Amino acid sequence: MVDTLKQTDGALFGIVVLVGILALPVVFILGSTWASDHLLSPLIAIGWLAVALDILILMPLSIFKRLRGFTGSVIFISSYVFGLVTWLLGFVLTYSLWGLGAVIIGLLFFGGGVIPMALLATMLKGLWDPFSTLLVLVIITFASRAIGFSIASSDSE
Repeated sequence: MVDTLKQTDGALFGIVVLVGILALPVVFILGSTWASDHLLSPLIAIGWLAVALDILILMPLSIFKRLRGFTGSVIFISSYVFGLVTWLLGFVLTYSLWGLGAVIIGLLFFGGGVIPMALLATMLKGLWDPFSTLLVLVIITFASRAIGFSIASSDSE
């Protein structure tokens, strides 16, 4: 199950990167306002649904050893939803606070640099609500990835 999870991890990462790359021209052309109005809101709703599914259904089902491979994999996969929300929020915050130059610098760091740039921009401007939201999203992304992997790997023990 762990090998399948690792293969799924690589494939999902590739899909997320491809979707992100394909979304970049749209975001640049239509602007951050369009992205925040049309992409961010539905993704946040999907993210809340994934959190509810993970906590209320999948975590309790992980008590049963036979279901751990499935529940761990789904929790692991949901981390990509959280990561996409985090990335898009970081992109929008960086673009709206520091402009296109900061976004390009962030994108040069394999695309993930927009999140630290957004954290830095919100911190330096004293915008603590978006800063804490972004920080919590980063923690949720990596925590769900680690928890999902841990649950899925406990299936083979």
